[in-house]
Amino acid sequence: NEGFFFFQAEDGIRDPLWSRGLGDVYKRQGINAEYMGLFIFNRQMKYLLTREEIIIPKDVEISVKARTVTVKGPKGKLFKSFKHVAVDIQIVDQKDGTKKMIIEMWFGSYQSKAAVKSVASVVQNMIDGVIKGHKYKMKCVYAHFPITLNVMDGGKTLEVRNYVGERQVRKFAMMEGCTVFKNEAVKDQIEISGIDLENVSQTCALIQQAAVVKHKDNRKFLDGIYVSEQGFIQDKQMILCQLLTLHIHIENIACLLYTSPSPRDLSTSRMPSSA
Repeated sequence: NEGFFFFQAEDGIRDPLWSRGLGDVYKRQGINAEYMGLFIFNRQMKYLLTREEIIIPKDVEISVKARTVTVKGPKGKLFKSFKHVAVDIQIVDQKDGTKKMIIEMWFGSYQSKAAVKSVASVVQNMIDGVIKGHKYKMKCVYAHFPITLNVMDGGKTLEVRNYVGERQVRKFAMMEGCTVFKNEAVKDQIEISGIDLENVSQTCALIQQAAVVKHKDNRKFLDGIYVSEQGFIQDKQMILCQLLTLHIHIENIACLLYTSPSPRDLSTSRMPSSA
């Protein structure tokens, strides 16, 4: 029949899904390719609902239209299209007055349902970008020839000179929304910052890939510019709060060290007996 298919071997009929196709031993007879494809596809298990939720901060505005997400915050505006992903994105008001974003996928397979978490991660990175900003730190690594870094065009262009002694001057243009800063307090270090995590990380990747030794063993010649740290942009207010907290902790530790000597050192301690 046209609707059925089987493999025939010397020892009988075998299911094609269990067949290993050992040369001419298995001879295909009366296979309907369309039926075979539907049969294999229906064997995959489907998940009824895959869902992720994101709490939207009060100082962030998010709008969704045709699976295009727009995020506005104190540091700027970002948008991202998810039309290539079969998900439902909606914003729901909660009882406490806050809002949350719900990302859902119905009847997804084991592979496709992973896209729900990916979309949620991208949106969360956008929220962090418009609130805090993203920053990458890169350091120069060299064995003999010191690498010279120059920041030009107000932080929009990076110039690399004397890479492994070459006369060639490498220039890197920052991607949209990214700026480069050279920290004079730290030797051979640059900072690349922006609100879009994808552009910031892609800029660092382009710099690292361009500064690679050619036609030599890269296990031995490691000269280059590498990412050393990843984090958020710290505002002046955040830095002052951290310094104040650190100062309080140092004072508390100093008081504990002075007022509570070790019992074994009481006989030889020079502290006053009233301590």
